[in-house]
Amino acid sequence: MSLCLPTYVVIDASSSMKKQEALLNATLSRLHYNLATNPRVSEFARVCVIAFSTDVHVVIPMSDMEQVPAMPEVICGGGTSYGKTFDRVRECIEQDVDNLRMQNFSVLRPTVFFLTDGGPTDANWQNPFRALVDRDWPRHPHVIAYGFGGARRDVLEQVATKALFIADGTDTESALSAAITGLLNTLIASSKTGQMQIATDVKGFEYVQVAQEYVD
Repeated sequence: MSLCLPTYVVIDASSSMKKQEALLNATLSRLHYNLATNPRVSEFARVCVIAFSTDVHVVIPMSDMEQVPAMPEVICGGGTSYGKTFDRVRECIEQDVDNLRMQNFSVLRPTVFFLTDGGPTDANWQNPFRALVDRDWPRHPHVIAYGFGGARRDVLEQVATKALFIADGTDTESALSAAITGLLNTLIASSKTGQMQIATDVKGFEYVQVAQEYVD
């Protein structure tokens, strides 16, 4: 039985990212290319890409990236709804883990890579987040957060359960590219060992260890 890491790339596509829309799409295309052309990683990590703003859009449902011909375009605009996003991710995990098990995979703890350049615009996002990471839910994921631009460190310290990366400067362009590189390096390292291995050296980012009580 093959090991499988359900991986969720959850990326901010709110109005604050509008100036970076072309870069965001180019970066996501690079992510797709690197996963699709690395058979070991694409076999190990099944990937779902989710873009969030006022609403939440599943850009690519849980897939073997080798089977995905191209990354659909993401359009930026709207608010930054964390609550709806965490609700949707939980729904996806519930469905995806069942589907992967039906394909005879041995499914590892899901991992959410959360990339944002701003803070939440909804007031009550904590309850959906608690439901997502509730330890009483057997499928609760690891959350690895990357904050850049105007991201709020105090908020992301609440969101990250496994690792947090905060950009050293305000250059969103290079930070977004570096975050995707860090994400890729984590998936490559994890595919070699069959368990989560976080690439902590991400150019232009400070690596923040998460309080141990959140890590299991």
